[in-house]
Amino acid sequence: MRLAIVGYGKMGKLVEQLAPEFGLEVGLKLDIDNNLDGAGITPENFRGIDVAVEFSMPAVVVGNIERMAALGVNLVVGTTGWYEQLDRVRAAVERAGTGLVYGPNFSVGVQAFLRVVE
Repeated sequence: MRLAIVGYGKMGKLVEQLAPEFGLEVGLKLDIDNNLDGAGITPENFRGIDVAVEFSMPAVVVGNIERMAALGVNLVVGTTGWYEQLDRVRAAVERAGTGLVYGPNFSVGVQAFLRVVE
């Protein structure tokens, strides 16, 4: 499975590091330098990409989701701070017929804490 990493900060780099352990190939990495205003989200760049992992910033995540969904890309979104636009995102994903998984916090520490509390 080939994946795109959109948002190449701490979490994006961790996803890249761990991907091979799970049989995943990173086929594309987008960050502020090559995806300004969504410029990197093109059919050419996403050709052969099965899923995108989105860890960018709240100000751009909704636009990124809409663009990638329109390309037929399934998404895992770890960016937070955009949930007031969930209806807009849901509509874009449903219109495109793609999948979306999002979580309020993907950090390892928070996930470990949640499991302990469980």
